[in-house]
Amino acid sequence: MRAFSSVDLQKQTGDVQRAADREGAVITSHGKPRTVMLSVEEFCRLKGIAGEAVEPALQPRQALTLRPAADPLSYDGRHFEAVARRMAQEALSGIGEDAVEAELAAVRRKFGRRRP
Repeated sequence: MRAFSSVDLQKQTGDVQRAADREGAVITSHGKPRTVMLSVEEFCRLKGIAGEAVEPALQPRQALTLRPAADPLSYDGRHFEAVARRMAQEALSGIGEDAVEAELAAVRRKFGRRRP
């Protein structure tokens, strides 16, 4: 995290903003840390970890996926009832547990662990 004085903030606003976006920036006053600047993404991530709400205007928009990602559990989503039965049977018997855990881990990495 880079440190900038309050004078730097006034004179080098663009540099301070770029540093804040990349790694965060500390603004000092009389040599003491006074303010931290973060990217919006990092701010939202930290609020999510703390289980605190984020103002909707700050939340990043999710990109639309035009093609469905491959299903690691190999379910054919075109036949809903058959898939639902198969998923229930496999969940009760523990089949696919590793794939489910891997998918949950990927979701936690992407969205952060949220408190209930």
